[in-house]
Amino acid sequence: MRLINKLLILFLIFSITSCRINVVPSSTPIQSEPPVEGQAREGQPPFPSLDQYWIVDKGCNFDLDKVKIADITFEKLRADGIAEVALVCQTDILDKGATNDEKIWLRDWGRWAKMGDKEDNRSLVWLIRPDIKSKEGRISLEASRWMTWYTAVDYMEAINEAANYANANDFNGALISIARNVDAKLRELWKTHQP
Repeated sequence: MRLINKLLILFLIFSITSCRINVVPSSTPIQSEPPVEGQAREGQPPFPSLDQYWIVDKGCNFDLDKVKIADITFEKLRADGIAEVALVCQTDILDKGATNDEKIWLRDWGRWAKMGDKEDNRSLVWLIRPDIKSKEGRISLEASRWMTWYTAVDYMEAINEAANYANANDFNGALISIARNVDAKLRELWKTHQP
């Protein structure tokens, strides 16, 4: 009888353990296959690389002094361990449907550029699309999955303010607005949300 009980207990432990291994949490996002390195999805512009600054300018014609100000702000956020922040200004990004639009391009660019520390995975990537109509949304944001504490309530004001500048074709104003607002809000939130 004891042997049967022990075997039954071992069988139950094995069954529970094997079930846990095969269960995928429902909160795990469904991820499509990442793009080939350096290439965006079909019909979209190739990914520009980060060079000297955390800002990539492929169409906004930012003033160098504004780029340096924003870069110092983003670098300080990285150095302080809060998050990696980059801003990409890119033309020719088209809405080709739910799986190939500016948000997917931005997410894929962030992965390709390896934004965020491997352990913490805290990154924000901003996108300005200067060549589209202002009503179509010139400003986009992609937050890495561990930035759950930086919600739409927190960044909506920054998006709206930057959009006001971008819609008036003042891309320098949009850049500085994003840098100022992101820095202030992330530092405020970080005080209560650091690991």
